[in-house]
Amino acid sequence: MNQLPQSLKALIRQKLKDTKALWQGYAFHHAYIQDTENSSYCYQWSEITTPIKQRSGFPEVNENRLWNMQLAAKDIHGLILNPGQIFDFWNRVARPTVANGFREGPTLLGNRLMTDVGGGLCQISTTLFQALLWADCDILERYNHSIDAHGETRFFTLGQDATVAYGYKNLITRNNSQIPLQLRLQVLGEKAVVVASVWSTEPLPVEVKITSTVLEKLPAPSAHDMCGWRVETIRYVRLKECPNTEWQTNYHTLDVYKPHVKLHQNLSPIPV
Repeated sequence: MNQLPQSLKALIRQKLKDTKALWQGYAFHHAYIQDTENSSYCYQWSEITTPIKQRSGFPEVNENRLWNMQLAAKDIHGLILNPGQIFDFWNRVARPTVANGFREGPTLLGNRLMTDVGGGLCQISTTLFQALLWADCDILERYNHSIDAHGETRFFTLGQDATVAYGYKNLITRNNSQIPLQLRLQVLGEKAVVVASVWSTEPLPVEVKITSTVLEKLPAPSAHDMCGWRVETIRYVRLKECPNTEWQTNYHTLDVYKPHVKLHQNLSPIPV
């Protein structure tokens, strides 16, 4: 497989992941109905807003990134998650190809910031992940970024990001409540923000608390480079009707962001 073109390898890997999802039973519970007109979803369970970074001197790259995010949002906004139903990022969002309408946007390759078709989708998945996490959804599959590429200018809290790569990394969550949910996702170009929220027909029955703690700072290769991190993220919940009870842990993960040489901004296309 190593001698196959990267695009073909990604397609084969995605087909294998689809087969695994079928075997796990996930495919039988995928959410597929989008309904933005139903006014019964009037209780907000969570909302996350992340800023869209504008790269000075690269107007076309900024425009393409925004385009890609808005294209993906069209297939997610208004998605209904009935009890037990699953949100699968690559089940909702088309493969990022030119034929599917995607453009070249910023993408990390090693420690270089380059452009590739579909660049920008990780901000969609990260913003959605945080909204779903705060809405107490069950996290079935999620990956953190391999490096902390932007340091203090990152748009997410360490331990609360979710990267996606077609055929390799996915974001899959499940509505484990007995109440139907609606996902809302807006990419607002004029405000340069992505807004993800979860709404329901009833109030959120639990209180949610999330902590992300840096356990260890991993030394950078040199004084001019970027350090790494070991981060522990825990979600605690308790019933609102029983506020004096102890918090219960229902999500726990350890993420490693590897130290790396300082990011180089190339923004040339990734070679095929």
